[in-house]
Amino acid sequence: MGDQLQAENSLATITRDLGSNLYLYQILDETPNGVLVVNLKHQVIYANPAACHFLAISSGEIADASIAEILGLENVQLFNLIEGFFSSPETREASRIRHEIEINRLDRERIVIDVVLVYPPSNPDYYLLYLIDITPRKNLEGELRRRNAFFHNLIDSSVDGIIAADMQGDLILFNQGAQALLGYTEQEAFASLHVTGLYPDDVAYEIIKRMRSNDYGGKGKLLRHEFVVKHKDGSAIPVSFSGGIIYDKDQEIATFGIFTDLRAIQKIEEDLEQTHNMLMQSEKMAGLGRLAAGVAHEINNPMSGIMLYANLVSEELGEGHPLREDLEVIIHEAERCKVIVADLLEFSHQTTYEMVLIDLNGVIRKTLGVLKNQPYFHNIDVQLQLEDKLLPIFGNSIRLNQVVMNIVVNAAQAMDGKGSLRIVSRTRAGRDIVEIVISDTGPGIEEDQLEKIFDPFYTTKVPGEGTGLGLSVSYAIVKEHKGSIRVTSTPGAGATFSLRFPAVLESLTGGNHEP
Repeated sequence: MGDQLQAENSLATITRDLGSNLYLYQILDETPNGVLVVNLKHQVIYANPAACHFLAISSGEIADASIAEILGLENVQLFNLIEGFFSSPETREASRIRHEIEINRLDRERIVIDVVLVYPPSNPDYYLLYLIDITPRKNLEGELRRRNAFFHNLIDSSVDGIIAADMQGDLILFNQGAQALLGYTEQEAFASLHVTGLYPDDVAYEIIKRMRSNDYGGKGKLLRHEFVVKHKDGSAIPVSFSGGIIYDKDQEIATFGIFTDLRAIQKIEEDLEQTHNMLMQSEKMAGLGRLAAGVAHEINNPMSGIMLYANLVSEELGEGHPLREDLEVIIHEAERCKVIVADLLEFSHQTTYEMVLIDLNGVIRKTLGVLKNQPYFHNIDVQLQLEDKLLPIFGNSIRLNQVVMNIVVNAAQAMDGKGSLRIVSRTRAGRDIVEIVISDTGPGIEEDQLEKIFDPFYTTKVPGEGTGLGLSVSYAIVKEHKGSIRVTSTPGAGATFSLRFPAVLESLTGGNHEP
């Protein structure tokens, strides 16, 4: 009875105050925010229309109802906060608390209410709860969070590096593509990397200069430029770059860039170019082979006749005849022509050889065994790095001896009999390929000569010292073995020949093969 009397007195006091200021009633009736007047027993003694609407309760039902009943069990945390607020004089010095709650209503899925408790400094026997509907704001915040998460995932999922920085060059975005491209973690990039550190020299300033120009895609844009960026380890990475400046009205606030790694594309282009060159070389070699075969047969017969009759005349003239020496020259030059004809026949594939399983290590050792006593090799340091248990290949050891010998002799002559020769054998490409690499420390091969080095009759030696068929014949022999031969060189730093052949798994052949 005492509590009811106290509530009636509080309500009478509030009604008297409002009655003396009728405009306050109108304000409370028209305000879009809910207002509850609650006594210190946490019973509602007044609720304006907006509060009734938010809570989906009529003004008759809300009178004398407790806050705990109105707010529902799901909002017990707010009720605990209110009780805690009035638990001691010290907690009431803040004069207000604020908390968000959710109200589930039948006419709407839910509404979110920002509840503000206000306790006047005069310490009356009531307090005020202001109810502010923040559902639209919360929905908007949720939508913004979803969109931000979507765009963040989209940017992070990009295979390209995406980087943004403010106008002072401090990073504000460094996606996973950029981390993979440049080798930094996101934490490392934000802690230590300035945007100028991405580029060599003054490239960063040139980029921003071009972005501000109208000549590279319009003001604020820079489209499809190729240059290099710096990896964390200092290496240069070729990229295709597109980017721009972000404006707030006319004020520059940030820059961004999209970096596409060109290493794989450049590798494909190089491989395609090399394949194209090899196809062109193969076509050229095939045509020249047919021509060489015809020429060799046409020359062989008259050359045999020249040598036969020259020897007959030499015998008839006898020893000491003044013309005998001239005939010896004729016979020597004719024999030299026969050697050239033999090379031509080799080049044109006019001979056949048995192909069996062979060990390339054995081919290398046998070739070096023949050459080691030659004068050109006395001052050459030969270094062997031969893989143990190298897989065999199908081939002809005599033919491959000729290939290795041609390359090794050329290297020795290029080094003028002084230097180092390194020969490596190894298995590559998941044990599908067997490779021989022969490197020298000679003067190297000029770039314009690399394209011609396998051409028939092309030689850099002085006339009379070479026919220009050695590497051409080697190229043809390697192709017979379904292999490839490549050469790389840096002028002044030697040359490297790489021979690759298809490996044969010993499990398919029983492991028996030629040494």
